[in-house]
Amino acid sequence: MPKRVRAAKPLPAKYPTIPDYESGPTRYNEPELAIAADRMPGEKFQSGLSKADLRLQIEAMLLRRDSLSAASWSQLGDDARAMLVDLLDDEAIRSREAIFHRLISVNAQLMVKRSVAPLAAILTDKSESSLTKAYAANALGRIGEPAALAALAATINTDDEMVRRQVAIALGRIDREAVIPHLIRLQDDKSTAVAEVASQSLAVWEKKLNRKFVKRKTSVEKQPKKKILPAEER
Repeated sequence: MPKRVRAAKPLPAKYPTIPDYESGPTRYNEPELAIAADRMPGEKFQSGLSKADLRLQIEAMLLRRDSLSAASWSQLGDDARAMLVDLLDDEAIRSREAIFHRLISVNAQLMVKRSVAPLAAILTDKSESSLTKAYAANALGRIGEPAALAALAATINTDDEMVRRQVAIALGRIDREAVIPHLIRLQDDKSTAVAEVASQSLAVWEKKLNRKFVKRKTSVEKQPKKKILPAEER
């Protein structure tokens, strides 16, 4: 008995594909939405920016490779100065160390007095890196406000030589006689780089007050070690 041969199934019809740009409107004919062009933050401040846009502008300026002049930053206005202070406590900024250090430097460059308190907190924060503390100490000195004296004095005994040197420089920039005892102490620092900075600042005060500040004697100078003679010389 001959075998039945099944008829082949017809192949599915092939339809030409249409590129997206040639396709027509959707089946429901929704109206096309107007798409605003992306805005890139520029260098200069534009009046009427929202707080979010102003932050984007500041971050873009902080990310620049070249340092901007104080005049360029001043064009941002008072709202931006206030935001520069607020960003010192912003976790997103603090997590990017290079941007955080640039922010500290900008506050110093513009001599933003409101930044003294957060900068002092950064300087005395044990969890901060030595490099960040050095930036904070330098900024406090450049601003030159006496309110920074307590934080600077509290950091004199830090183990890091770089931080102590920046503290000595900052103390020398604050125009208050209250810095003199701290400078006298720092001129005995074990680091020559720190001691020289403190001595130079003290020399300025000596000239200004027409006084001579005696260098504090160390315990080694007070009690010199006895020379041990060989047995044949005893």
